[in-house]
This record gives sequence, C-alpha cells and structure tokens, in this order.
Amino acid sequence: MKAFDIVGYTYQAANYCNDCIVYQMPKDSISPAAFDMNVEDVLNQLAAYLGVDRDDEWSFDSGDFPKVIFQSMVEDWETCAQCDNEL
Repeated sequence: MKAFDIVGYTYQAANYCNDCIVYQMPKDSISPAAFDMNVEDVLNQLAAYLGVDRDDEWSFDSGDFPKVIFQSMVEDWETCAQCDNEL
C-alpha cells in the first residue's frame, strides 16, 4: 500500500472505510445504484450535485461532506465507525 492510497473518509466526526462511507450519505441525495458503484464515483457525483469542490478540502467541513484519509495519515490502530474494520 502506498502513502497516498485512500483508506477511508472522515465524515461527521467519525472515520469510515471505503465500503461503509456511501451508507452514511443522505439517502435522498444518492440513488440505490450508488451502492454498487465505485465509492469515488459516488462521492464525485454527490459533490457535483451539492456543489462541493472535492479538490479543495479547505472549502468544506467534514461535517458536511466526507474528506479522504490517506494511508500516510493513519496512526496506530484506526477503525471504521460502522464495521469496525481497520482503515
């Protein structure tokens, strides 16, 4: 695994793995098909819909939209708030 690999997301004061973050998104903002899509595609579509610039993480709060967690950012044992798997 590389230091710049995405291992999860911070959203509303919790950390989630790549598999669980879509389940945290507002159900009225995503389609049922989102659960079968690549997580980055889902988040890119949702960001476009909500007017969030994902390339500028300073422009939004993790309480409003998920921010990425890179492998290099993980310290010690961090787990997903939903499934409890290690990030």
